[in-house]
Amino acid sequence: MHKSLTQFIVALAIFMEALDSTIINTAIPKMAQSLNVFPIDLKLALISYLVTLAIFIPISGWMADKFGIKKVFICAIIIFTLSSFWCGFTNNLIQLVIARCIQGIGGSFTVPLGRLIMLRTFGRRELVNKMGVVIMVASVGMMLGPLLGGMITEHFSWRWIFWVNIPVGIFNSILAYFILSKSQPKSVPRLDKKGFVYFGGGLAAMTIGMTMLSESEIKNTFAFGMIAFSVFLIACYFIHSRHQPHPIVRIGLFRARTFQVSMIGNIVSRVGFGGVPFLLPLLLQIILGFSPQVSGFLLAPTAVGVFLMKPFSVYFLRLMGYKKLLVFNTFLVACMLWGFSSVNHDTAKYVIALMTFVYGFLTAMQFSGMNSLAYAKIVPDDLSAATSIVSTIQQLAQSFGVAIAALFLRFFIPYFSTSHDLGLQAFHLTFIAMSFMTFLSLLIFLRLQPHDGRELIYD
Repeated sequence: MHKSLTQFIVALAIFMEALDSTIINTAIPKMAQSLNVFPIDLKLALISYLVTLAIFIPISGWMADKFGIKKVFICAIIIFTLSSFWCGFTNNLIQLVIARCIQGIGGSFTVPLGRLIMLRTFGRRELVNKMGVVIMVASVGMMLGPLLGGMITEHFSWRWIFWVNIPVGIFNSILAYFILSKSQPKSVPRLDKKGFVYFGGGLAAMTIGMTMLSESEIKNTFAFGMIAFSVFLIACYFIHSRHQPHPIVRIGLFRARTFQVSMIGNIVSRVGFGGVPFLLPLLLQIILGFSPQVSGFLLAPTAVGVFLMKPFSVYFLRLMGYKKLLVFNTFLVACMLWGFSSVNHDTAKYVIALMTFVYGFLTAMQFSGMNSLAYAKIVPDDLSAATSIVSTIQQLAQSFGVAIAALFLRFFIPYFSTSHDLGLQAFHLTFIAMSFMTFLSLLIFLRLQPHDGRELIYD
């Protein structure tokens, strides 16, 4: 019973995070109208959350060892819950971005520590099956997100998309307090504070700079200055980390070719298709005139595709191998993005739903291949460090994807509208540009050898 309740607590925490990551998408047009901002500017609410995850995930394990995993996990749920409460009361974009950043701090500890709790509770033999149940629950959260977001926004207020997490968070934090085993703090190496500033500051500056490029009120020289500053900080981290016995991020792991291909491929491919969840609600509601509820129903098949693909990923990998699968699947994802450029007022709703389903299925296959490949040459002692890098790269690349999608859309708008309003042609060209970006990542996966990753898919 104790183990089952522990599994339930972790599943509920990850469910909250998964729900929050998708529920906001269908509310973006209404939120932009309520906060009196241009819809593209709402990308900041998405990016700020993702970047905060990327910055704080690398120190989650250190915090758990330093202060005790139970204490940190409960504090993370409370932070996530309280910031959700604040998000619903924000009255302008700046307040919302700050609240989302704090929410990201909670989320950055919740998911990785949840996995660590599962590992310590069940051990390696049971972990795969038990964690599979947790992932299934998270997938349900992803599926419910667009539906709940659309229904709540249409029938109540967009503010309730954040408040729905509050009773769940309160219940789960209380349950975790009484059920989770008490963990004693451990002796840990000194936190590399300077490295944390270099690395976190570099990620933040890079994302802010890329985001500024799509802002019409900010000069591009300032945006490029931020990007240059981020490169400087990251270079400082590379130099600094070489002399640290316990760096924030183990750069040395990139010497393994499969790990390197996995991480670079993650970044480039997600830059190509990571902005789709941000773009589709804008297209469906602002351009095609669908209600938030209908938009939610049309986006929900994405998560269904993700859910249905998971059981078959290993079989596809065994059939094709990592290289063939990633090359072929990347090509299909690029074609799918090109297909979105054909959506217009005459496109039937069932066709759009089918397209989002296929998109979800293909991207889930892409994630399964890219993410698991990272562990092909990683020894057991480096698993924790590798997992930290993989999680960080995923969130960072997703934020880049949203920023690039907004940049393309902002770039194409003036060519089709004198009033700088969103237009259908601008969306079409944006999807084509994203398709081309995704296709470029195919070249990265060509570096793989046919036998790469075999140890992951065969006993």
